[in-house]
Amino acid sequence: MTRTKGNVIVEEIKVGDIHYEYGMMTGMNIECEVLTKPTQTEEGNWTWKSKNVYNGEEIDYMVNPEYSHYAPNLYDYEAYYG
Repeated sequence: MTRTKGNVIVEEIKVGDIHYEYGMMTGMNIECEVLTKPTQTEEGNWTWKSKNVYNGEEIDYMVNPEYSHYAPNLYDYEAYYG
C-alpha cells in the first residue's frame, strides 16, 4: 500500500472522494475533490488530478511509493483548522 503523509491509501482513492490538504508552511487547508483515479506511471509513481473545491483550480498529485514520506499532506478528514 502507498500512503500520503496524511495516511490516505493511494490505491483506494476514487473519483469524487474529498480530501483535505494541509500546508505546513502556510498553515492553510485546501478541500479537494478527486477528478481522476490514480494511475501508476512507467516509473512507478502514482498520479491523479483533483480540484480545489473553493476556487475550482485543478491540482496534479504524484506519490512515489519509495519516497511516500515526501507525498502530499492529504487527509480524508479535516485534520487541522485554519
